[in-house]
Amino acid sequence: MVEPAALSGVLELLERRRAEGWHECAQVYVSRGGEVLLDAAVGESRPGRALRTDDIMLWYSSGKPLTTVALLQLWERGALGLDDRVATFLPGWGGGKERCTLRHVLTHTGGFPMWGDPVYDKDVSFAEALAATIATPAMFEPGTAAAYHAASGWRVLGGVVEVVDGRRIDRYVREEIIEPLGLTSSGLGIPIEVQAEVGDRIVPVVWTGHRLPTRDQDGGVSMVPYKVDQWHNEAWHIAKVEPGGGMRGPAGELGRFYEALLGLGPALLEPRTVEVMSAIHRYGVKDLTFGLDLPWGLGVQRQFTGGPGRRAFGHGGMASSRGLADPDLGLVLVVVANGLAGYFEAEQRVLEVTDAVYTALGEGAARVRTPVQPLPGNRFST
Repeated sequence: MVEPAALSGVLELLERRRAEGWHECAQVYVSRGGEVLLDAAVGESRPGRALRTDDIMLWYSSGKPLTTVALLQLWERGALGLDDRVATFLPGWGGGKERCTLRHVLTHTGGFPMWGDPVYDKDVSFAEALAATIATPAMFEPGTAAAYHAASGWRVLGGVVEVVDGRRIDRYVREEIIEPLGLTSSGLGIPIEVQAEVGDRIVPVVWTGHRLPTRDQDGGVSMVPYKVDQWHNEAWHIAKVEPGGGMRGPAGELGRFYEALLGLGPALLEPRTVEVMSAIHRYGVKDLTFGLDLPWGLGVQRQFTGGPGRRAFGHGGMASSRGLADPDLGLVLVVVANGLAGYFEAEQRVLEVTDAVYTALGEGAARVRTPVQPLPGNRFST
């Protein structure tokens, strides 16, 4: 078993990138076989206030797997089928999306990606946001192409959970996932009254260069600064129920979620269901959002930079975070930074942390990990 001191380089990486302005603070959590090797925080959440490991960070899309697990719990119980059409559950579903199934949504092949999602940064209810997604026409026939559903798809999954179970997705996640794991500081939206109780433990996000593709009036696409701190630190946004990007909590609590999926904590799913989730269900299809051929499981990523294990699964969060589990090593890694850096800077950050963790694990990890590929142009190698 690796000694925790061997992971000190991870903190040095995060501190160096903090000094370079990529983030103001970050949390990192590493465990193996359920034993915590690293649970640390660097930087300040606010001037003069050091970040703590129990502070509440915004996970963005790194929180998607909790809604995935919610849906798969209902699948285990026979309450729905993965190839059921979304239209079976959500009235008004149409606009070229009629053939879309739950499996299509989970593999980002449903045909309705977030090209300028009209409600993610608006103060609307979950029901109103879901209605907007239902009204969105398809960009392509479901199942014929792939394009990442940044927010829209997970609203759909959350809506299906509510129709089948009766509980809104935030309540379901709290009662069926968060509470059984004994997590005390995580949630899908933090109600206004709870925000007052936790106070400055809610860590603000900061814009440090992130950009999103945006369609121009002439139909072209340009990269436009996405200054998230204009919206995502507002009380209404912190309270918003947004399954695709609204989970908040400490990195360590997301780590305990992944430990449970590896059988190292209270069971959330049967082991065979975790195997189904983490198997590759989409391969050899270029994602129209990212412009890359990325393999996907059911609601989880199956490919990461930094050379993780070949069977690692998990999810990244917009320009800020990554959570993954490696079943071959019993390894869990979560890193969450509050700075949304430029695309390459953000990816380099999680690449470096992932590589440093696997390198610290030594020869045993070397046998199962994938090669570390530098980012295009090797812009940030040191």
